[in-house]
Amino acid sequence: MNMLSARNQLPGTIKSISRGEVTAEIIIVTSTGVEISSIITLGSCVRMNLQPEDNVVAVVKSSDVIIATGDNLSISCRNNIPGTIKKIISGSVSNEITIDSQGTELISIITHSSVDRLKLTENMKVSALIKASNVIIMK
Repeated sequence: MNMLSARNQLPGTIKSISRGEVTAEIIIVTSTGVEISSIITLGSCVRMNLQPEDNVVAVVKSSDVIIATGDNLSISCRNNIPGTIKKIISGSVSNEITIDSQGTELISIITHSSVDRLKLTENMKVSALIKASNVIIMK
């Protein structure tokens, strides 16, 4: 059995593939309709024989999920996923934040000072920000 330590393993279907000279942008749609963009090397895209409609899993480490508050964010992250904080678990080193976006859950690990500075609470509206280059595709 293959196992990954990445907490965010989001099954979905490839909606589209844009191939460039060096990289490919893959748009994945989860079963709940959340779109996730991934940038991978063109070589990986070819080696995996990725095609639209393929079932894949978008894999993101919890430390790569950034939490933002407020509206009208001007950011360079390709993935800006709106959601609601479902649960906050306070640990001795960091906090684990569970965000629900249309039934798709994302986990973020952030510091205590970030939770305090952003005044994060359960049921609060937030955005989960993920760079497309931090989204790994598993087929």
